[in-house]
Amino acid sequence: MGIFDIINIPLGYLFRYIYMFLQNYGWTLVLFTLITKAILLPLTIKQQKSMSKMQAIQPKLQELQKKYQYDKEKLNQETMKLYQSNDINPMSGCLPLLIQFPVLIALYNIIRSPLTYVIQLGKHGLPSIEEIHTALTALGSTVSVKDQIGIAAEMTRLADGLAEAFPGVDMLYIDFSFFGLNLSQTPSLSVLSPLLLIPVLAGLTTFLTSWLTTKMNGQSTANKDGAAGSMQMMTYFFPLMTVFFSVSLPAGLGFYWIISNIVQIVQQYVMKICFPPTPLEEPVQKHFREREAERRKK
Repeated sequence: MGIFDIINIPLGYLFRYIYMFLQNYGWTLVLFTLITKAILLPLTIKQQKSMSKMQAIQPKLQELQKKYQYDKEKLNQETMKLYQSNDINPMSGCLPLLIQFPVLIALYNIIRSPLTYVIQLGKHGLPSIEEIHTALTALGSTVSVKDQIGIAAEMTRLADGLAEAFPGVDMLYIDFSFFGLNLSQTPSLSVLSPLLLIPVLAGLTTFLTSWLTTKMNGQSTANKDGAAGSMQMMTYFFPLMTVFFSVSLPAGLGFYWIISNIVQIVQQYVMKICFPPTPLEEPVQKHFREREAERRKK
């Protein structure tokens, strides 16, 4: 077992049962994404609450930065006081992301390894991946033994031959076609095809997600200092990285990324409405006699 199989295996069964019910790979990816987003919803809500609190104290933080711009130690002290007085843990927004990270890797593994986690070759009396690959090779296939999506596609194409090679074995075959697109194929920059829309849309939705996150959290992309500058760099870096992976890997992964981004954008709007930043209440100024009385007591 791999380190992520604790998550891979149960989510793999979920993907398997959804596909067996829908019998459509594209819609399975859509429903699978919605369910996993729903599972992670409590973490998303916690993260949004933390971000709303951080947004609410931004004016105060900016005042402190101007006031103590030449005294970093005092700035750190006053910043921590501001966090404590408003019951804010600056690291609480990062924890949900850290918890979601292994889940996202597991989802990636399931989509890229359908033989292991969806068809589940080597289990339930099914032949192993190597045995299936040997049979496909004998039937004229040239797919690599390491290309699980390619093997799954070839299994569907050569289903009759496999049925003769493994009589009495009830295997799950995956049809990767979705509205005329073969989601098992890798988009090629050298060939103009509708599949190229997937990397383009994956990059655009990733950019939109990052841009909306920055805007809705009240961060200025015009400021190139500190966290704002880093956020601006990531806003452009992640979409480019998404496009690169989408043209290097089977289209199903890029399609999943598009659906995931669209769901995240909707979640951001809903979370923003449900958990808006609450303006900080200004402390009530006490009368000078009250302040004097408190000073004498001390």
